[in-house]
Amino acid sequence: MLIRIIKVLIGIALLPVSVAVAIAFAGQLGHIQALQDSSAYFLRGASIYAIMHLVLYKPNYFYVLGHEVAHSLATFICGGQVKAFRVSRRGGGVLTTKSNFFIALFPYFFPTYTIFFWLSYSSVSLFRDVSRLTPYFLFLLGFSLVFHLVMTVNSLKIKQSDILKSGYLFSVSLICVLNIVLVSFILSLIFKDFSFSAFFHSSMQQAKDIYSGIYAYLFL
Repeated sequence: MLIRIIKVLIGIALLPVSVAVAIAFAGQLGHIQALQDSSAYFLRGASIYAIMHLVLYKPNYFYVLGHEVAHSLATFICGGQVKAFRVSRRGGGVLTTKSNFFIALFPYFFPTYTIFFWLSYSSVSLFRDVSRLTPYFLFLLGFSLVFHLVMTVNSLKIKQSDILKSGYLFSVSLICVLNIVLVSFILSLIFKDFSFSAFFHSSMQQAKDIYSGIYAYLFL
């Protein structure tokens, strides 16, 4: 019971941070003025997935697969083991020797396919020239990142058991903050006008202003 109360309090405390990073993120998006050839491929991938999801096909099986792989990876990071692994279009699950909020929430802020494409591209670049592959990589990066974000939002709407067990307010606040930070970092590598450093400092300032405003309203 005490842990639940603490998570609720942390979730409430994270709400201003969620607003702050969203404002900072929007501010940095406004700085993007010109598209380079490379960034255009990223946007094409992002747009095509969005259209596909809305009009043609929702790749539920691949989302579940990536979701359970992320659970498994988080379990290994925490020193646990995976005893069983199940994936289907309607859902999946992993049986692990450890369980905590990090393992439960990891898939919601870890874009499995985006990280896979990034690691694959980086690994190949160590041994050969990958300049010809860069447009395809950026396309897959945009496609997979929007896939992760859209499917994560869908999961939050139906209130998955992972989220409910960890505390809904705590989980949603943390997932929101970490996803915006992740997307900001990726965009800073693709768009020269998007500064992750400026995003971070703006987020800190915005959060400070919001906390100060709340404190002044309640106690002064």
